[in-house]
Amino acid sequence: MTDLNQPEALLQGVLSCPRCHNDVLEAVSDGSHTNFLCHRCWTCWHVELAYMAPVPVSTCPGCPYKCECQRRRTVASDVGGVDQ
Repeated sequence: MTDLNQPEALLQGVLSCPRCHNDVLEAVSDGSHTNFLCHRCWTCWHVELAYMAPVPVSTCPGCPYKCECQRRRTVASDVGGVDQ
């Protein structure tokens, strides 16, 4: 798991989460792509050509946060209808 105290793993003020507007995102890898994880809403984003697209949790086999994302997204959808 990535150490959240490592400044090179976090982007602050560069991108913001389209879902919750958090401006601190962590660069993570799914094994082949770099994505950006929001620890507030637990949505992962892929950035390409200035467009941010949500990444389905099921497509992240190499990410160390996959189990935590699945758990938190399931809890959020049970409570507030957040899509997975």
